Amino acid sequence: MRTNQEYLIRYKDGNLYCELADIWIDPSKPVKKALITHAHFDHFTFGCEEYISTKETAIILKERVGDNIKIKTFEYGEEFKINGINISFHPSGHILGSSQIRFIFADEKWLISGDFKLQKDQTCKQYEIVKTDYLISECTFGLPIFKWDESNKIANDISKWITNSPEKTSLLFCYSLGKAQRLLNEISQTNFKGNIYSHGSIHKMNNIYRELGIKIKDTIKIENKKKIDELKGSLILLPPSLSKGSYLKNFKNIQTAFASGWMSIRALRKRSGYDKGFAISDHADWDGILEVVKKSEAKNVFFHHGDSEALSKYLVEKESINVLLFGK
Repeated sequence: MRTNQEYLIRYKDGNLYCELADIWIDPSKPVKKALITHAHFDHFTFGCEEYISTKETAIILKERVGDNIKIKTFEYGEEFKINGINISFHPSGHILGSSQIRFIFADEKWLISGDFKLQKDQTCKQYEIVKTDYLISECTFGLPIFKWDESNKIANDISKWITNSPEKTSLLFCYSLGKAQRLLNEISQTNFKGNIYSHGSIHKMNNIYRELGIKIKDTIKIENKKKIDELKGSLILLPPSLSKGSYLKNFKNIQTAFASGWMSIRALRKRSGYDKGFAISDHADWDGILEVVKKSEAKNVFFHHGDSEALSKYLVEKESINVLLFGK
């Protein structure tokens, strides 16, 4: 069996690294050259000499961190070569611009899934099945307890939650990039016809999505001095960082909710401090991860970003797929 040093892609200092191309994937520290799967900050670090991503990811990143980064872009499916390795981005379905990354060297194919989901989402490209020999897959929700309901069902639940409390202001906490835009798209297709407000960080991302050709329902940018009576029966989208601070003192007679895959765990839901939890995620659930592994036809699989013990056991015992650990 190969050692960690002999793999085309390996872990180095806690990050994915391709030594032959001298390139890092979503590094957590500044490096010379970095491939970026998407624009969430847990997959991006400041200070790299050069970044490479899809066009959409580059535009979103520059909006979030400023123009003073050197970033080269490629279209989905467009191959580019670094030191004899063919590299290409492919849709991962996570958020707008998010990618899987494929490496082909000689007759060996590697695929890094990045964060991904299979559920339909009109605010980003659908996950593309890519065949590979070696698959490095995320497993954020890699337990059989995680099984997502259809997005339209969750959106209808949110709509009912708001309309059933017309005297209250409904505060829905969700991530500003990706989740908020997906929720707006889904809620716009329900029976809810009231006002929707959004925090400045979400409002900014909504505008970027529109500039990139994605239809997003118009929202009103929330202001601190809004009259309380104006907000009754309305929905306000806010980033989770505001759920614990003094910001909420700006509102009266509120109900709160959090939109996250983690809300499918009852104990977490109860401890969260929110009145309601809606289980909707931009990551794949248990069935989604298994489907991607099978359809990729990979015979060698690595997992990262999550608990992989149950997945590994299932794939080895039920599917005869070789699950590997870097460094072993």
